[in-house]
Amino acid sequence: MIGHHGAERHLGELEVEIMRVMWLRGEAAVREVLEDLNTSRKRQVAYTTVMTVMGRLAEKGLLRRRLVGKAHQYEVALTEDQFLHAASRRLIRTLIDDFGEVAIAEFLVELEQIAPERRRRLKRLASRSDEPSG
Repeated sequence: MIGHHGAERHLGELEVEIMRVMWLRGEAAVREVLEDLNTSRKRQVAYTTVMTVMGRLAEKGLLRRRLVGKAHQYEVALTEDQFLHAASRRLIRTLIDDFGEVAIAEFLVELEQIAPERRRRLKRLASRSDEPSG
């Protein structure tokens, strides 16, 4: 699951909430997402707000939409894992573009500071992300 603050660096707070609903559902209409959101929030969200945000998430490539009757049906375009990998990759590229080799060197220093078991998990994760995606 996405770290709460990490996701919000790439998406707004409501975008994160909507994507969490969509990752659980896989596919939904705006009304269904609205109902899920409003059952778990103190402050209610308007239908038009959810509709607008879901449209923007589709423009960003996180959701796909199609017209079913008079309403849009949305489905997840990226899994949560795919989103995490893509967002992490963009962040790393930005750091390297902005700071060059210094960013890589500092990253390596940080890697040396973490526990060996976590380092092994990271290596396994990195080797999985090297595999071609189908």
